[in-house]
Amino acid sequence: MFFPRRPRWRSALLSPLILTLMSCATNEGGAPHAPLPGTEACIFTVNLNDWTVIDYSTLIVYAPLRKDPYLVKLFAPIFDLQFRESLGFEDIEHNGQLCKDDYVVARGDAPQRTPITAVRALTPDQAKQIIAAAKQADTSKK
Repeated sequence: MFFPRRPRWRSALLSPLILTLMSCATNEGGAPHAPLPGTEACIFTVNLNDWTVIDYSTLIVYAPLRKDPYLVKLFAPIFDLQFRESLGFEDIEHNGQLCKDDYVVARGDAPQRTPITAVRALTPDQAKQIIAAAKQADTSKK
C-alpha cells in the first residue's frame, strides 16, 4: 500500500499543539485534575438568585435558596469575572434549565459568552469548603 508522506511543516505545527493540549490535561504538579465535587445536575434559570466567584473559570450559583449551591465550571476563563456586575445564563435547548454545554454571558464593555463544562450540585458544607480554600489561596498570593 502507498501512504502519502506528511509534509514536515505539518508535523512541526502539530507538535506544539499536542504539547499544549497535554499540559492542559494536567495541573501544575503534572498530576491529572481532581474530579469535581458534587453530583451532575441542572438548574432552572428562573431559580438563580446569586453567585460567588471562586476563580476566573469557576462559580458557585445558588438556586432557589442560598442553601442550594451549585458549582459551575467554565470552558475558558473570564479574566475580570470578579468585577462583572451582571451575568447572564443562556440555555441552548431553551428549556429553562442551565446544564453542561450551556453558556455564561458576562456582560460589560466587552461581553463574553463562555460554554459551561460542568454543573454540579453541592452540599452547603462543600460550598463553604470551596469558598474558604479560594479565599486562602487568594490571601497567600498577596
